[in-house]
Amino acid sequence: MASEIAPGDLVQASGHAGPWKVLEIRQGLALLEHHDGHRLSVRTTTVEVVRKASNSGGSSPQAEAESESPSLFDES
Repeated sequence: MASEIAPGDLVQASGHAGPWKVLEIRQGLALLEHHDGHRLSVRTTTVEVVRKASNSGGSSPQAEAESESPSLFDES
């Protein structure tokens, strides 16, 4: 179910080898990133959570760097 998916989760996208890390969720679409750097945008209804992100309280430098990078959802 889409409400269970959150940024940082690892998911399996239907028809795509995975797992994929969820970077963003917006308007029923999930922006996913594979461990090799490839990105994919899919409907949230086509993904299944493999592992939930851990909530450690603080954000790592890696997470901060990712949040500043442009995404497929950014408007030009």
